[in-house]
Amino acid sequence: MSPLQRTATVFIRPLTILTNSKIPNKPSKPTTTTAMDSLTNPSDPPPDYITAARAHGIPLRQSAPIKKGPFPLDLPILTYLRSKRVILASASPRRKALLAQIGLTNLDIRPSTDPEDLDKSQHTPEEYVAATAQRKALAVYQAALARQEEVAEHESKKDVPNPNPNPRDKEDPAVVIAADTVIATRTGQILEKPRSEADHVRMLTHLRDTTHHRVLTGVCVLAPKVDATHPGYEIASHVEDTKVFFAAESEGLPDDVIQSYVKTREGADKAGGYALQGVGGLVLVDRVEGSVDNVIGLPVRKCLQLCEEVVFQQGGKEDEEE
Repeated sequence: MSPLQRTATVFIRPLTILTNSKIPNKPSKPTTTTAMDSLTNPSDPPPDYITAARAHGIPLRQSAPIKKGPFPLDLPILTYLRSKRVILASASPRRKALLAQIGLTNLDIRPSTDPEDLDKSQHTPEEYVAATAQRKALAVYQAALARQEEVAEHESKKDVPNPNPNPRDKEDPAVVIAADTVIATRTGQILEKPRSEADHVRMLTHLRDTTHHRVLTGVCVLAPKVDATHPGYEIASHVEDTKVFFAAESEGLPDDVIQSYVKTREGADKAGGYALQGVGGLVLVDRVEGSVDNVIGLPVRKCLQLCEEVVFQQGGKEDEEE
């Protein structure tokens, strides 16, 4: 018989471990466990890292205690803005709070004093908020430069007192952020802040009866040019559009709820007459499609993008056009 024709049969017997379990008041009974059971179901818990390292003679380094978060956003544009004079051309506490959430807590609040007198009938809602925000940014930037020159002049004449001294007036304005928010109804009407309690009630009733409306915020960011050979400023704008749905009268928003909300005065100083982040968001609003922070007053993510454009990408669009 050739070697190729030879066959062998091998019987493999499972490896078993016999143990005697001693249980009080019960006869001893051998139990059987396989080697695989001892691997998958260890009787002892695994050691921690420090114990294992010491057992193997591995030296341990004392590490600093772990700091608890949350930590501020670590972005180049935020690092830059935190070290500069950033002017917020708005008196809105909501916009200030939104920017504070991303670490911009040292803003120079300088609201525009120029009248907002653009003719709404001559502009679409998008055009209106974009133009108004740009006018605010330019007015506040020019006022900051004029004030800086005035302070320098007073300091050169020590005998002339400086009226309304503010240490930030001496600093160069690095970035100016301006915004304007309006409500655009389904009928094309532009709503801003209510003028009276009766107007407030009419405004909210109209928003409820038309089911949904658009919240438009024009954002404008301005920064002086770094290149001294081309003095001036870089400016970038954006209009954020968010759709807000009010609850229907049959869904828990009858007239008396609207009247009760108006009496809280929460929405008296807000475009559209309600605050999404407050009671208004609980009793008036059914749902939001789009940016929530836009409804509150400022689309933060887009605002940061505009800041990057005017600070880090100066002349970028001009180079592309050439």
